[in-house]
Amino acid sequence: MLFKKLNKLLVYSLMLAVLSACGFHLRGDYQLPDEMSAVYLSAGNLHSELLQDLQRILKTNGSRVVKDATLAQATIKIENETLSERVVSVDNLGRASEYEIKLILQYSVSVSAQQSATALSIKNRKLELIRDYIYDNQAVLGKSREKDVLVRDMQRDASRLIMLQIQAAHKKNIMPRSVDVQPETAQQ
Repeated sequence: MLFKKLNKLLVYSLMLAVLSACGFHLRGDYQLPDEMSAVYLSAGNLHSELLQDLQRILKTNGSRVVKDATLAQATIKIENETLSERVVSVDNLGRASEYEIKLILQYSVSVSAQQSATALSIKNRKLELIRDYIYDNQAVLGKSREKDVLVRDMQRDASRLIMLQIQAAHKKNIMPRSVDVQPETAQQ
């Protein structure tokens, strides 16, 4: 019995080691700059679902969200969040049968690094997420709920994309600059 448990533990440990060696990370696990230990979030709507998602992701990744901008080392500012809907197709009676929902988001990120060379800045970045859904006049309540779920998913996706872009900008900042090396000429 003990041998089986140890054997399973060994197999799971090996699987975990292989997954981590190939660069696998759980969704929501971001490599953020150390300077993002205290982050200030700013938006027109302070109760936005998007802002709540960002706050949750930051806390999960070891950052502290502060309410005073002067205490923050980094700021994420949602400058504009616009949700629009348009008819994509109509049925034979001229009623809307398919809609497109569009979430347009403009944001900026600034990370100050007073004693470090890893300061980063993302200014006026724009995200645009689009989803379609079929509208059925016979199931109005269900389709309204479907729209709400799609909007919520778009906000979650937007928060993840913001974090991925911060992570990419940070990695770009810390990567060593390549040095042009002239190929050696062959001596004859």
